Amino acid sequence: MRWAEILVEVQAESCEAVTAILLEIGCKGVAQKLEPIAANGQWPVAEPHVPAARMPKPHEVTLLTGYLPVSDELGPAVDIARERLSRLAEYGLSAPESVTLRTVEDADWATEWKKHFKPLRIGKRLVIKPTWETWESAPGDVVVEIDPGMAFGTGGHGTTRLCLLLLDELVQPGWTVADIGTGSGILSLAAARLGASKVHATDIDLLPRKVSRQNVGASGLDSVVTVHEMADFDAAAVECNLVVANIIADAIIEIAPSVLPRLLPGGIFVSSGIIDDRVDDVVCALMSTGFQVVDVREDEAWRAVVARKPIVAD
Repeated sequence: MRWAEILVEVQAESCEAVTAILLEIGCKGVAQKLEPIAANGQWPVAEPHVPAARMPKPHEVTLLTGYLPVSDELGPAVDIARERLSRLAEYGLSAPESVTLRTVEDADWATEWKKHFKPLRIGKRLVIKPTWETWESAPGDVVVEIDPGMAFGTGGHGTTRLCLLLLDELVQPGWTVADIGTGSGILSLAAARLGASKVHATDIDLLPRKVSRQNVGASGLDSVVTVHEMADFDAAAVECNLVVANIIADAIIEIAPSVLPRLLPGGIFVSSGIIDDRVDDVVCALMSTGFQVVDVREDEAWRAVVARKPIVAD
């Protein structure tokens, strides 16, 4: 069987939206890789009479790769994808830099995306390692092993890096953590490896819940991490020391009132998936809900907000 490989070059702010589009049209896996390009779309060629300061400065786009079987449904699926990609600007997101379609052989598609997912060190301690790669741990390494499948979360995206770095700083042994929008389960597994005694996780979609449960089981962390159905999560994820949500700005604003009562006094809410021009909206929403905003972290165009539930004196 032959497969169609869809390659989309996109700015960071549109990465999650494009990934969702590719999955919705039936792509069996989406890989992502950072690609450096020049500001004008081409690498600059140095010339003696052009000062270096005036040369176009390179930036990075994300190359997203999805796969579809070559069949009668391929053309309509690609048309739907192109139409949805063309409408990203209506939602304040940048359009793709390019969209390319090519065919690959049956033996290649299922493993091709894995070539782009290598062990990744996040900060000083955390190492995100795919299940099919080897890693020689250094003293003090905290290794999180995952197979993301078709769920979001490999550690390579700026929003995930921000959350991982903050979990490394904040999580204390014995804490109870809740992970909203768990994706591959990467943040839940990291919290458990960092010493949390109980982690409650969920996702609005069935596929990420399935993938994250598989990763939890493969890591031997079933006794610590529970991936709940949505209704079960609401009942279980209470009296938390920390809640993390790596989703999008509008969703964070929507769930903020329900997060506050989940936390113990002094508990921490880490929210990410926030593009830079929406961070003020999130901060205002959290403050109006009753949170104290204590920090905002940056990773290129992305932001993470750290907020705390006030400690009410008796």
